[in-house]
Amino acid sequence: MPQPTTSGLAALTRSIFTALGIGNDAAGIDLPRCRHAVLCLVDGLGAGLLETYAHKAAYLASLNGAGQQLRSGFPSTTASSLASLATAADSGGHGLVGAAFNLDDRHFNPLTWQLYDPITGARDTAASEDNVVLSRSGWRDAVANGVSISAFLPAAIAGSSYTRTVFNGAAVIPFGNPQDLLEQFRSLPKNTQPQMSYLYFGELDHVGHLYGPGSEQWQDVLQDIDQRIQRLRECIDNDSVLIVTADHGMTTLDDAKVVDFDLNPALQIGVASICADIRARHVYLQDPADREVLPRWQDILGAHFRVLSREQAVARGLFGAHVAQSASTRIGDLVVVAEEGAGLIRSLREPFQSSWIGHHGALTDAEQLVPLLIANGTGISA
Repeated sequence: MPQPTTSGLAALTRSIFTALGIGNDAAGIDLPRCRHAVLCLVDGLGAGLLETYAHKAAYLASLNGAGQQLRSGFPSTTASSLASLATAADSGGHGLVGAAFNLDDRHFNPLTWQLYDPITGARDTAASEDNVVLSRSGWRDAVANGVSISAFLPAAIAGSSYTRTVFNGAAVIPFGNPQDLLEQFRSLPKNTQPQMSYLYFGELDHVGHLYGPGSEQWQDVLQDIDQRIQRLRECIDNDSVLIVTADHGMTTLDDAKVVDFDLNPALQIGVASICADIRARHVYLQDPADREVLPRWQDILGAHFRVLSREQAVARGLFGAHVAQSASTRIGDLVVVAEEGAGLIRSLREPFQSSWIGHHGALTDAEQLVPLLIANGTGISA
């Protein structure tokens, strides 16, 4: 059996709490002991991208630990990765198994916390905030054991259902702009108890989708984030440690390897609906017992895609070593994972997403490998 696709972000959370003196599971990540762990997450910053464009991120490239990497876990998408960070579990454990998936016979988008009709795509009711995240939050456990956690999030998402549910246990501090974030962080009360601060930088992922990773616009945003994190570091006490990582990387598509589900009638036979990322799709069948769809998809998509049944995906550890029963029912009857450059688009149903230049979700190093950068305070003893 292949090694499970485990989340390095889940392991990082366990390591941070060990560094704060709570627990003893370093999860193979060596962090210095500290009173305050300051975790900056740059959405979409792949390790390979940081290495290639280090000249635009001189401060990040200079940090201790430069060259260390984590794997984001599968799928390599924000909703799943951030849940792994907060719960210290793989996607099969916390249940957010994609950018979208079936929930109560409808499609569910975790970031918007919205249910959609799987046939028409029409917005349905908002999902309940109960029983969607399946595992007890790692953050909640840490708070129960005396850690004070503050999550600094853009005001637009600070009060969302995703934030309330996934980041349960943290004190959420909204900010309006980069200067506001810096001022909010500076005003954070200094506690005698162990502290963790989580700061989210989301702009790089946005411009990466629209203009492509490595584009001029992308490089400008990377440079700006690099400077902001450097200014942030100047506010951190000596008994603290700064950690910088990402939720996933990003890649681009090769037009010759792109397949359009909406324009391919043979792919549509026997299929009720598909959803999630262009590079990591859940496919739900009209009849889950239909054994003809899987080989037909494999024949049509060929070597540029990995097409697995739900049972195969779970058995191979794609969603982690342990998949909760409730999470398993959310996974597609087929799981379609794109290889390098490939993508399964829906030009009619998802025109905006299909127009993106940058993509993620699958298993390539460009999507999976994220940096682990560390700046030690001079007063820290390892």
